[in-house]
Amino acid sequence: MPSREASASRREQRIDRRALISEIYSYLKDADIASIEFEGPEIAVYVKNPRFLLEGEDKVKELARRLRKRIVVRTDPSVRKPKNETVKFIVENAPEDSGVKPDEILFDDVLGEVRVIADKPGKLMGKGKWFANLVLAKTGWRLVAQRRPPPPLSGASLVSVMEYAVRMASERRKALRNIGERLFRDRIKGVRVVRLTGLGSFGEVGRSAILLDTGESKILLDVGASPDTIGTEAMPYFDAPEFRVEDLDAVIITHAHVDHIGMLPLLYKYGYRGPVFMTPPTRDIASLILRDYIKVALREGREPPYREQDVDLFLQHVITVNYGVVTDASPDVKLTLVNAGHILGSAMVHLHIGQGLHNILYTGDIKYYMVKGSKAHRLLQPASTNFQRVETVIMESTYGATEQQPREEAEAQLIEVINRVYKRGGKILIPTMAVGRAQEIMYVIHTAREQGLIPRDIPVYVDGMIYDVTAIYTAYPELLAPQVRNLIFNEAINPFVDEHTIYIHDPYKREEIVSEKETSIILATSGMMTGGPVIEYFKRLAEDPRNALVFVSYSAPGTLARRIKDGEREFSFEENGKIRLLRVKMEVESIEGFSGHASRSELLLFLKYLTPKPRLVILNHGEPNALISLARAIARSWQRLRFQAPPEIVVPENLETIRVYPRQTSLHTAPCHVKEAQRQHGKPSSPPASG
Repeated sequence: MPSREASASRREQRIDRRALISEIYSYLKDADIASIEFEGPEIAVYVKNPRFLLEGEDKVKELARRLRKRIVVRTDPSVRKPKNETVKFIVENAPEDSGVKPDEILFDDVLGEVRVIADKPGKLMGKGKWFANLVLAKTGWRLVAQRRPPPPLSGASLVSVMEYAVRMASERRKALRNIGERLFRDRIKGVRVVRLTGLGSFGEVGRSAILLDTGESKILLDVGASPDTIGTEAMPYFDAPEFRVEDLDAVIITHAHVDHIGMLPLLYKYGYRGPVFMTPPTRDIASLILRDYIKVALREGREPPYREQDVDLFLQHVITVNYGVVTDASPDVKLTLVNAGHILGSAMVHLHIGQGLHNILYTGDIKYYMVKGSKAHRLLQPASTNFQRVETVIMESTYGATEQQPREEAEAQLIEVINRVYKRGGKILIPTMAVGRAQEIMYVIHTAREQGLIPRDIPVYVDGMIYDVTAIYTAYPELLAPQVRNLIFNEAINPFVDEHTIYIHDPYKREEIVSEKETSIILATSGMMTGGPVIEYFKRLAEDPRNALVFVSYSAPGTLARRIKDGEREFSFEENGKIRLLRVKMEVESIEGFSGHASRSELLLFLKYLTPKPRLVILNHGEPNALISLARAIARSWQRLRFQAPPEIVVPENLETIRVYPRQTSLHTAPCHVKEAQRQHGKPSSPPASG
């Protein structure tokens, strides 16, 4: 039997919802409302009058502002035209040259959207969205245009995510409504204490996972895996007493690198059915990365921690949020994602807790620079620094103790190596991560070609998952840096696609590439040489002194890449059942200036320009020496960093819980207290990953 208190709570919840629904019906009475549903963080209003979606937009915005809720208006399924008729209407009436293909028109029954991949999505929507409005008025479906990657890239990965949404429409609808039931529940306790527990990435780099507990709700920030270990050692501390899957209200992901998303499907494997918030590009890339994580484990004869169906469950429950959009993450926490400048779709997480009680900024991985026109990051704009309120910041410290090689020097070094190898007729092999680093290097090579700094006709072969990830990059040019966006939009130049960039799909092509007499550049995964196509190229190129192996990414201890960097030159490989001794005679170069992380000076600059200034600074995602060095630098230079008063600086351990609200500093502790915590749990720490 339910308790009297539980019955009262449910009764209050029903009354609250009844009043909310009543106000919506009253305010939108001319919309011909068919039903109102709570779907994820949104209140979905289904209407039988499609024109209201065009004419009532301002009215809906005003109602959302008054209720402080996200309200979306969708056509009721009963007034939507059959899909075959809608496809026919779009194909026959689409603006000329928009590049619409019937087999790339997909329908999302949950959202009432018809999603079209087009060469020119802006042209398809029409000036003032006239064509999108026409489609809505004539068919009842809301038109959403997605940019098609240019040939030879393919939109297959984007289409696969869209097709999955179509196939699993009923499951997604059920998932969203279950999430809505929990998210719009009546508050039980209200915020009294806000606590953070590090389940990973404290005193180390990798397996990022932070548990936020407000008393009312529990939210997990990132669910990463360690990049240099396997098994349970790669996982966050899911066995911490503070953590129970069944208590989670939400998961928020900053970006799609393995050390931030690698263990996300494991939550769904063990029963989590709540929302996971991320940006649209992060969803698309994560789908690729997580499925590849499974394939790599199986290829190496290991049992993966989760299966494809667990990745599918994650996709059913994902809620995408664009930069700057405020949404409810739980009954007492509002979420805003803002640009982090690290990789495509990477986000910092701003959390507004309670009715203005406390605000937390979790940076995830960031890249920050101030000089206009800086080459610090070719593809993305720097991390955002302006917020309305920030009391606590959790900041990455990967390079908290070191400065990176200046970007100009790194690019000059790469260009010099390419020209040197070109003169002697060799080949340049660049092991690289598929997400972020590969696209950055491709852009640098493209720019060097255009400026005549390297031979214009030198072919660049791109092998591995780089192909699919690059296609996703080209699908979101609006999120790239202005100079790249301008190339794609206004000059019709794509830095990832030209006559001298060849994407490899056939493994048998690799032998032909290494046998060619002409000089070429080969970009292949994986960056740490732990597997992937780069190994096949390495075996064939290593014993020729004319060739060069160029590292542009971090290499974890114990990996083949790190062993080569450290000077090892003889390796044994099994081939056709026999052991082959490989002697490395190719030139080995390591270039350290291409990191997507902020250097020590950039981290300090980020704090300097962060507005407003936090009272509490928590440092994570770094090795102990980097964390302590950065903490001391902040403590020494707080005035130069424009703090009005010394902030409290904390360097926690994994499994340590920090109360951030209400925060009480000990009378015996200086305001700039630096807790020099050393890791006492789990595997030994390793050098920082340059992700």
